[in-house]
Amino acid sequence: MSCSAEICWQLLYTKPRAETWVEINLRRQGYATLYPQVRARGGFKPLFPRYIFAGFESAQSPRPMRSTMGVLYVVHCGSEPARVPAEVIAEVRGRMNEWGVVTLDLPAAPRDPLFDRRERERVRALVKLAAAGFRVRVG
Repeated sequence: MSCSAEICWQLLYTKPRAETWVEINLRRQGYATLYPQVRARGGFKPLFPRYIFAGFESAQSPRPMRSTMGVLYVVHCGSEPARVPAEVIAEVRGRMNEWGVVTLDLPAAPRDPLFDRRERERVRALVKLAAAGFRVRVG
């Protein structure tokens, strides 16, 4: 079983755009929750759309989570509910700030000046300046 000493974690699949509502409902019932978000245009969006991590203590029954408003089902692995390892929860929490926002490290892709729009616009502007008689230096 993939439970830490205190909390066992499961993954819940929610109705579309119901993650926040599900998280509130689970917390009201006394469950631990993990709802990581990322910055998006106009605010924030879920890191894992339609999924919420829900934790329960060994003395607590996980059964009510299934019927929480907004939850479609508990994710299963075979016939058993899938247990999320505590290390995964710790890793996600380690990337979150105090507001629950995860900062994603974007891989540094090598820039190709041929396809970079800004670079193409710069070259066009330099060509126009050169055609107008200005001395242009590229580099």
